Amino acid sequence: MKLLKNQKGQGLVEFALILPVLILILMAIIEFGFMFNSYLTLSNGVREAGRSAALGADDATVELRLREAASSLDGSQLAITVTPAHRSRGDQITVEATYTYQFLTPIISGIFGSGVTLESDIKVRME
Repeated sequence: MKLLKNQKGQGLVEFALILPVLILILMAIIEFGFMFNSYLTLSNGVREAGRSAALGADDATVELRLREAASSLDGSQLAITVTPAHRSRGDQITVEATYTYQFLTPIISGIFGSGVTLESDIKVRME
């Protein structure tokens, strides 16, 4: 009878069991926030580069504009494509960018792999 009433450590044991799950969820939320920020930065950079392309900038200038607008991203993980190569007034221009987001926390990268590829594109008409 006395053993059933002595439960002083039960809460501590339950907390110790659930704490790793709570930490994993918290880390996943933070990681998703960083990944979403990277996607928004990439998307904004593509929009800026598309505007430059619509105004008649060459491919090198368009790529430079995207890299400037997305300067917080790792430039080595950023791939940019501008099509068509030769364009004239009224042509539709497509600016595409892919970025490989590398997870910051080792636990998340162990679960989901080394990274996620983020993609963004825009189609504009040359003025």
